[in-house]
Amino acid sequence: MEDFTIISYPGTRNDLLLSLTESRSRYMLPIGGRFRVVDFTLRNSFTSRARTTIIYNNLDDDLERYVDRYGPFGDMKFPPIKVITREYSDIKVCYNLILESNTEYYVIYNGDNPSIIDFATIIKKYKAKKTGAVLFRLNMDGKPTMAYTVLISDQKTLLNVIKGAIKEKRSAPNLFEMIINILINTGISKSSFDAYYWPIKNVPEYYTLSRDIIWDPEIFGMLYREQIIKSQIASGGIAHIGRHGKVVRSFVSDFCKINGTVENSIIYPGVEIGEQTLVKDSIILPYNRIGSGARIVRAIIDERTDLKEESTYLNIGNSSRIGSNEEFIKNADFPRSLFSSITLVGKDCRIADGARIGGGCYVASGLGDEFQGSKKFLYDGTSLVRSVPDAV
Repeated sequence: MEDFTIISYPGTRNDLLLSLTESRSRYMLPIGGRFRVVDFTLRNSFTSRARTTIIYNNLDDDLERYVDRYGPFGDMKFPPIKVITREYSDIKVCYNLILESNTEYYVIYNGDNPSIIDFATIIKKYKAKKTGAVLFRLNMDGKPTMAYTVLISDQKTLLNVIKGAIKEKRSAPNLFEMIINILINTGISKSSFDAYYWPIKNVPEYYTLSRDIIWDPEIFGMLYREQIIKSQIASGGIAHIGRHGKVVRSFVSDFCKINGTVENSIIYPGVEIGEQTLVKDSIILPYNRIGSGARIVRAIIDERTDLKEESTYLNIGNSSRIGSNEEFIKNADFPRSLFSSITLVGKDCRIADGARIGGGCYVASGLGDEFQGSKKFLYDGTSLVRSVPDAV
């Protein structure tokens, strides 16, 4: 292994992804048909042969337990990983972590967006410059951007910056962006690099990126045929397509049961789809159970996590209708989060038999029982939430 540490830090939390990041960090967001974003983070660390990896998280979720399940890749031991879940503005903790890891170099980047980055090549470029720290800007659309960068520094330079910040009692919402800005103000060397990096700002961007990853032959090949990235989403066997099941231009992961029709969609592990059900232009996240005769169009059904309770119940009821073929529908309550007619049904929702949910709709996590009885219709562009905050 090489003598450097990778530090992955999260971006600023916001509500624009609605249920997708409401109770999970962006690291734990499912992506690419059977992965989570952190699988990309760990892939970057492993392929670069970093000595250790420190992952800062800004939400107390299952990230640490998920990472702990990682084992060896082939005959190579996976490098040590430390997950830090706390108010990561504590700069003294960062200082101590750098002393503990004690490597010659440090790579710092915003790692809670999916990315495929060749850090080994960037390290070589850094060493050729023979300087304390270099800021590498990511090339996007052929031009380097300051919005997404990788900082590489030797230990002495990095510790000096942090000691100075401690002495001056500096603080910031994002500790690592503060460190990067301090170094920029000192006039450090800058360069640029090419990589796959996919920032996700809202629900339609998540929808589009998920589909791009699956249908881009080069990216799909790296993820699946070359088996670069592992996943710890639990699965229990191969996908089963029933006698009346049909799959058309779709990605179906392992441990699924398809008894209906899936068209132009992405189906994650553990999903069950009933007979005479149509899932079209949609993304079904792990473990959802969809009844018979349902119709889901241009929708995202968020992950089901309540697997220990009544595991056999349908969380998307028989003969329900979710989504619309209409275009350009925007959600009235969350116009910056949800548009382009995409409907989002949050985590652990129970949608009643025969319910009707239109295009551009949002059903918040854990809801759906409100569709029981006479109220079973959610009009285009409307939301089912416990309380509607100011529009985001």
